[in-house]
Amino acid sequence: MSDSAASQGLKSEPPANEPRLESWGEIAAHLRRDVRTVQRWERSYGLPVRRLQVGKLATVYAYQSELDRWFLERQPKPENEDSPPDASPGESEVSITKNLFGSRGLQKGLLFALVLLVVGGTYFFLHKRQHLVGRAPEKTRLFVRPFTDHSGDSSPNDFAEGLTDEINTQLGRLDPDHLGVIAPFSAKLLSGQSIPDLVNLLGIQYVLEGSVRRAGARVRIDVNLVSAGDQTPLWADSYTGDLSDILKVQDEVSAAVAEKILTRLPRPAAPALANSVDFEGYQAYLLGRRFWAIRDLPHSIEAYQKAVQKLPNYLLAHSGLAAAYAISGEAPNDVVPATVSAPKAREEARRALAIDPKSAEAHYVLANLAMSYDWDLSTAEREFSEALRLEPNNPTAHQWLGQFWMVRNHIPEAQAETGKALDLDPVSPIFTTARAEAYYYAHDFDSTVSHAKLTLDQTPNFVLAEFWLGSAYREKKMYPESLEHFQKACKLATDNPALLMAYGHSLASSGDIPGARKVLNDLTALSRKRFVPAIYFAGLYTALADKDSAFKWLDKAVAEHDDRLIYLGVDPIADPLRSDPRFRAVMNRLHLQ
Repeated sequence: MSDSAASQGLKSEPPANEPRLESWGEIAAHLRRDVRTVQRWERSYGLPVRRLQVGKLATVYAYQSELDRWFLERQPKPENEDSPPDASPGESEVSITKNLFGSRGLQKGLLFALVLLVVGGTYFFLHKRQHLVGRAPEKTRLFVRPFTDHSGDSSPNDFAEGLTDEINTQLGRLDPDHLGVIAPFSAKLLSGQSIPDLVNLLGIQYVLEGSVRRAGARVRIDVNLVSAGDQTPLWADSYTGDLSDILKVQDEVSAAVAEKILTRLPRPAAPALANSVDFEGYQAYLLGRRFWAIRDLPHSIEAYQKAVQKLPNYLLAHSGLAAAYAISGEAPNDVVPATVSAPKAREEARRALAIDPKSAEAHYVLANLAMSYDWDLSTAEREFSEALRLEPNNPTAHQWLGQFWMVRNHIPEAQAETGKALDLDPVSPIFTTARAEAYYYAHDFDSTVSHAKLTLDQTPNFVLAEFWLGSAYREKKMYPESLEHFQKACKLATDNPALLMAYGHSLASSGDIPGARKVLNDLTALSRKRFVPAIYFAGLYTALADKDSAFKWLDKAVAEHDDRLIYLGVDPIADPLRSDPRFRAVMNRLHLQ
C-alpha cells in the first residue's frame, strides 16, 4: 500500500483532525464544480488531490483546507473552468472511492450468500484506512470479537454468536456519547483480523474477547479486555449463572467492560438487571435477530413469533418482530403487501413501547411506517429523532433516517446519516450502497457509477450495486452497459419483481419495445405465483410511454401503500410523468406536494 501524496507535492502529513473528502464527487461538490472540471484541474493545475493505492485498486481523497488554499492561490482562468478534461486514451473518468451504504432490505437469503465475499483484506484496507487514518477518534472505540463456544454442542456457535451480538449491542447503548462499539455484523466479518490491523482499519482502542461454556442449566462467560495500541491484557473475569438468568449475566458483563474502558470518562449508569427468562424463548429471539441480519425475513418472523409467545414481556423480541414485519412489505423484499405487514409492525412496535417507552427500535420502526406507509413525514422525522436520542449508536436508525433525507432530496443530510451508519457497522453490505443511491436521486449519475463500482470491486456480485449501476447507466443513455448490469442482477436474484421491472424499463428506454413487453408478460405471469407490487407495472408502462396504464397502476400502488411511492419526487424514472396533472394528484395523495 502506498500514498502518492508526496509525489504530488502535497504535505506528507495530513492536517490534524480534519475530515476528508472521500471521492471525486465530494471534492467537486466542495469546489462547486462538476467532476470532470476538478479532474482536469488536478491534471493541469495541480489541484491537491491525494491517492491511496491498494494492489490494483486506487482511491482519491482530499482535505478541505488544502483545496481552499489552492483555490485562492492557483485557481485556473474562469473562462476555462468548465471545459472538459483532456483525458488520455484509456484513462478512467472515475476513481474508486470510499463509502457505499445500503438500501433498506434484500431479497430473502441473498445477503447471506453475498457477504462472504466481503471478507477479503483488500476491502478492509481500502475502505476503512482512508476513512479513519489522520482523524482523531471522537469516542473511545471498542471491537468485540465473536465469543467462542466450548460447550461441545453439535451446533455450538448459534448461542455464542447471539450472546456476543447482544453484549455488543448493550455496550453500544451504555454510554453512546463516549463509547463507540463496532456493530455485530461487521465485528463478525472482521473477526479474523489481527489487533494491529483492526487498529489500522477501525481506529479502535480496545478489543474484547471471550468464550462461553454451557453445562446443563448453567452458563459461564469468560472475558478478556485488551488494549489495542500495545496489545496489553488489561482485565479478565468470569461470570456464571443459570441459563434462565442469561439476561442478568449479559448486563453484568456489559457494565463491567464499560466501567473498565471508561475509567477516565464519565461512568455510565448501571443497567437495571433483567428478570429471568424462558431460555427456549431467548434462543428463538437470537435466531430471529440472526435471520434479520441476513434479511431472511420469513424465518426471522417465524423465530420472533416464537420468542414473543415464550417471552410476552421481552421488549427486544417485540421490537425485533416489528422491524421484521415492517420491511417484509417493502422493496425489494415484497414478501407480502404493505397493507398486511404494516399493521402488524405497528402493533408490535406499540407493544414494545408499552413495555418500555425508551425502545429506540420501536421508535424507528414507527418512523419507517410513518414515512413509507402513512406518508406522514413530520411524524417520521420526530420518531427518527427520538430513536437516535435514545440510541445514537444504532446503525439501522441512521440508515433509515438517511432514506428519509433522500426522499426529501436533502442529499448532504442523507450522506451524513448513512456515513454514521457505516462508521458503526463499517463492512455491512446493508449500508454500503446508500451513497450511490443518494447520488442517483440527486441526478448525479457519474458519482452513482463511481460509488457503485467500488462496491463491486470490494464485493463482487453484490446485487444492489448491480442495480444502481444499471439505473445510472440507463439515465446516462448508456443502454448496453445498463442492460448488462440489470441482467446480472436478475441472475443473482431470480424472479425478483423489482429487478425484472428495472430490466424491462431499461429495455424500453433503449428502444427494445418487444423485449420490454416480454418482461411485462413475465412480470404478469410472476404475479400469479407471488405478490408483485403494482408500482412495478407502473414503472414498465411509464417506460413504454403508456401514461394511461401507468397512472392506473399508480392508483393501485397508492391503494397498496407501496413504500416506493415516496421516492416519486426524486426518482428519475418518474420524470416522464411529472408534467401530467395526474402526477400532481398522486403526489398530493402522498402529502408530498
